[in-house]
Amino acid sequence: MADKKTVTRPVVDAHVHLFPARVAARASDNIVRFYGIPREGDGSAEGLLEACASFADVRFVICAAALGLSSPSAGNDHLLDLAREDKRFLPLCSVHPAMEAKAAVAELDRCFQRGARGVKLHPDFQRYYADDERAVALCRYIASCGKPLLLHVGDPKADFSHPRRVRNLIEQVPDLTVVAAHLCGYRAWEDAKTYLIGAPVYTDTSEALYWLPQEEVLELIRRHGTDRVLFGSDFPLWSPRHSFDELDALPLTEEEKQAVFHDNALRVYGAEEG
Repeated sequence: MADKKTVTRPVVDAHVHLFPARVAARASDNIVRFYGIPREGDGSAEGLLEACASFADVRFVICAAALGLSSPSAGNDHLLDLAREDKRFLPLCSVHPAMEAKAAVAELDRCFQRGARGVKLHPDFQRYYADDERAVALCRYIASCGKPLLLHVGDPKADFSHPRRVRNLIEQVPDLTVVAAHLCGYRAWEDAKTYLIGAPVYTDTSEALYWLPQEEVLELIRRHGTDRVLFGSDFPLWSPRHSFDELDALPLTEEEKQAVFHDNALRVYGAEEG
């Protein structure tokens, strides 16, 4: 990335997956196999920072979904430790909605005390329905803590995170701040238009510019409202710089770009360490 022109505007990449270095490539390859698309990064913090050398001022909302029912503390601690060592990282934590409720709440509390900015859930990877009663109960607790939820939405291969289920979730938990990822529905954008575009949720831009023409991405962003859209790369699938350049090429105003690339993410996740 050294030959890239320096990005001088402040940027928050609000959708980054990071894994411990010893397993990062393998975990990244699992994502590639699941979605059947290539990847540009290796899933490690070192690889991310190297790929972002051309950014003068950049921060990252980092996450990884808890896949099993046993304690996810090791995965959460990896992200929390990264954030303790480098203030550019804004960590999310994760639990599985099918965990025993007391254990899930205890893990969330522990992570919030250590500085987690919010929670990441991925219904398709975790194989639960977004509006399952256990998920709704968990989301009510997240809302009661005043924390946001980054939620994967949409997949043509399964119904777990269908936009209508996410709409049902937010109607049952109206106090929950939701970032409905992938412009409200990965490869389900017609359904996203029906159920979530324009609804009281935030969203991020990850994956959209890979699958959709620029004019449709612009239409979705404008319909949803640039005050509720966050820039996201979905690293390691895409490099933050590649994703930045694609989004920066859209004919948004300077004020809109400031909101999407920076201000909205800090409004959701907090500008200072909690």
